[in-house]
Amino acid sequence: MKKLMLSLTILFAMICSLSFAQSTSSGTADTTTINFVTNATVANMKEIAAGKIAQKKAKDPAVKSFGAQMVDHHTMATKQMAALVKSKGFKVPTPPISAVAPDSALVSAKGADFDRMYMSQMVADHQKTIQLFETASTNVTDPDIKAFAVKTLPLLKQHLASAQSIVSKLGTGTTSGK
Repeated sequence: MKKLMLSLTILFAMICSLSFAQSTSSGTADTTTINFVTNATVANMKEIAAGKIAQKKAKDPAVKSFGAQMVDHHTMATKQMAALVKSKGFKVPTPPISAVAPDSALVSAKGADFDRMYMSQMVADHQKTIQLFETASTNVTDPDIKAFAVKTLPLLKQHLASAQSIVSKLGTGTTSGK
């Protein structure tokens, strides 16, 4: 857990230094754009943190593989968003570390219980994230940020479909996971 929090802190610091540092340009963005960028970054970082846990703790190979995919895809999306925000010179508030920390119940879960909890969380999280990106694709005024949201939506929907498929294969039974 300490290694994960250290990794999260380092990742968060790198992302913040790339995308959230105050730029020398005077870029401004409307509240809708800033809220989208902030919430999308938080969602990505939560997926990365949970995915790293899944890579280590998952019992089912499909869950472990899904966790690795979440780390890869959401790291890529975070870097793309950071570069876009930096190029615009937008000033975006830094979300607190607690906002991106993985759920404590997930951290303590084990075995098949972990697998089911993680995948259920992935379904719920991706449903919320898809809603966030759909709203941004119509409401964000910056054309590049809006294009990022539109471009990212199909991948998020693919993640949701994969997560739902894995959830259905795992079933809903509860085991001790030991």
